[in-house]
Amino acid sequence: MRFTRRIAIVSLTLSILGFWQATLADPGNFAPWESEQNKPARWEEYSCPGGLSQTFRLGGEVKNPTTFDLQKLITLQEDLKNQNPAVVTEITVSFQTGAGPRTETYYGVPLWELINNEISSGGLQPGKSGQNPKNAFLRQYVLAEATDCYGAVVTIGEIHPNFEGKQVLVAYAKKANDGSIQYLTDTDEGFARLVVPGDKAGGRYISNVRSILVLSAPASPLKPKYFWQP
Repeated sequence: MRFTRRIAIVSLTLSILGFWQATLADPGNFAPWESEQNKPARWEEYSCPGGLSQTFRLGGEVKNPTTFDLQKLITLQEDLKNQNPAVVTEITVSFQTGAGPRTETYYGVPLWELINNEISSGGLQPGKSGQNPKNAFLRQYVLAEATDCYGAVVTIGEIHPNFEGKQVLVAYAKKANDGSIQYLTDTDEGFARLVVPGDKAGGRYISNVRSILVLSAPASPLKPKYFWQP
């Protein structure tokens, strides 16, 4: 009797396993631990189409998130010059690319003024300061992203006038070979690109900018045990 009962239990177990294998093999069904919520949103599947940018979104930890197109960027440059004639809106840079060295003169809006001037985004918003709020803005950084989702970071400390004061530019035009001003919309660089003077390689010279976000570095992932000797 015990032997017969064991055979019946084994047969039932094998039948259940066979059912589950068929269910999991069917691409139309999900395992119990799977959910439609784990699938990427449809917009995420097409979030990096590439191509020429026509606008970019300025957002994150700024008081007035806004969207810029070419005319709005030109108007901002003019307003900044009227506000302060000494503001830098023209930069000549040399940098290395995959096709060799380049030297260009770009025209645009300083990144610092774009994110911290009242006539642009209204200024920086306080970010997440971590456990020590002192100089919390030094934990902030700017993430610039292109239409193909290529991105790079510039820290606030790099562009803050009281720190490195680097004249990073959000450019909308450059000097052509004949000396005239050529809008980037007439090139393959999109309507705006990031220009980072001092960088030897052009990795942060992001063309076809589609978004500029101010963010804060997260708190350190290290636990207290890492700071104490055993």
